Amino acid sequence: MPSLDHARLRDTVHTALAALPWAHALWEGGSAAFGRADEWSDVDLQVDVADDRVAETFTAVEDALAKVATVDLVYIVPEPAWHGHSQRFYRFAGTPPWLMLDLCVIRHSHPGKFIEPELHGDARVLFDRTGLFRHPPRVDRMALEQTVRAKLASLTVRFELFQPLVTKEVWRNHPIDAWHFYQGLTLAPLITLLRIKYDPLRYDWSARYLHHLLPQSEADKLTRLSYVGSPAELPDRQTEAMAWFRELATELKTKPRLIPTA
Repeated sequence: MPSLDHARLRDTVHTALAALPWAHALWEGGSAAFGRADEWSDVDLQVDVADDRVAETFTAVEDALAKVATVDLVYIVPEPAWHGHSQRFYRFAGTPPWLMLDLCVIRHSHPGKFIEPELHGDARVLFDRTGLFRHPPRVDRMALEQTVRAKLASLTVRFELFQPLVTKEVWRNHPIDAWHFYQGLTLAPLITLLRIKYDPLRYDWSARYLHHLLPQSEADKLTRLSYVGSPAELPDRQTEAMAWFRELATELKTKPRLIPTA
């Protein structure tokens, strides 16, 4: 049996789904859609199917996979999932552990299919029987401007309110708790502001792909703030992060638009 690689894994799923009359469209997203796929990337596939054929779709894919590889681990995302779809991750015996299949099965009636190119890149369409990609949906930039403005206002209040939770745990000599609050209440809001500044359409993507977007000096600064070498370093890291957050918040609040026009 030939060894499994990205192309063979993708082609196996493609062939299996193309034979199903209820499978309307299949595309590859993730890093491939952003032109960033490399040797460590997984295979990130989404398929639009008839609403009542989700279970049969997974069965067809799993039957096809069994002919080319041994699946040694499957994670079924609990439903209802945050995105409203059905999703499974597959790992294969005898292959690098990062060569996974991420398969998301989307009911045809569901409006949110993650195909807006401004958000999700240029999907690699493997087949499209219903013209799903002929006129992909666009981002409502006016509505998103209001959403991000509200997020900025709320986040600023929340940030100022909760910084003492980090400080208290430092004073109590509870470094694990202090680190936990620092990650969640100091760094996470800071990352959101950096995302709003440099990638506002994906303001809620946290640190995902952020290293591709930040100027090198700011990427280095965020990296240094993120990796605290010892509990003794935490107060100074928090002070620096707080100053940076406030600087960014002031800058963003004075911008006439946070979401650029198309």
